[in-house]
Amino acid sequence: MKRYIAFLSVLVICVSSCVKDRVSVASTGPVVIGDRKLIHYWSFNSGTDSTTLSVPDTTIGGGRISFSFAPNGYADGVSPGAGLNLRHGQDTGSGMRVRNPFYSWVLHAPTTGYKQPIVQFAIQKSNSGPASNTISYTTDGVNYTTDGLNATSILFTTTWTLYSLDFSAISAVNDNPKFAIKFTNSIADTSGGNDRYDNISVDAFVK
Repeated sequence: MKRYIAFLSVLVICVSSCVKDRVSVASTGPVVIGDRKLIHYWSFNSGTDSTTLSVPDTTIGGGRISFSFAPNGYADGVSPGAGLNLRHGQDTGSGMRVRNPFYSWVLHAPTTGYKQPIVQFAIQKSNSGPASNTISYTTDGVNYTTDGLNATSILFTTTWTLYSLDFSAISAVNDNPKFAIKFTNSIADTSGGNDRYDNISVDAFVK
């Protein structure tokens, strides 16, 4: 009996350690921002196409969005947007609708002078929209990786849902002007439908 209890104690410690050491998690719901500062934010309330949607409401260090569309794919605004993760007193307004077929879009979120970023956003899909996007990130602006990511995809439903990505333990993204996150549609085709994003925020500690 004593040996069994000792074994359970070791197991609990190991599991707790593994959870504590997790690097970046794609999870539903809000996370604790703490004393982090909002360095990039997109409400999409005034965006109507890929050019205007790429421009953030606020940015420190050149935040922007770029798109890679398949033929006939494009981005536009969708209304109503999400009432989740609203910042700067914004209202629900509109969201960003990425219409299938699309290959990917990239959130460029420089962290120059900042560290341990947390990214939050609301997502939704149309009835026939892609049900998931895969996640990768870059620290050199060219090569993308999933290293350190516990979850490499986000799942969509027809209800707005809040997601968060915590990069706190990936040191390579700290104080990095080339940090960016790619959202890839692995099933881009001509079946139509769309995925929607809204109220994207990037919060980080001052380095």
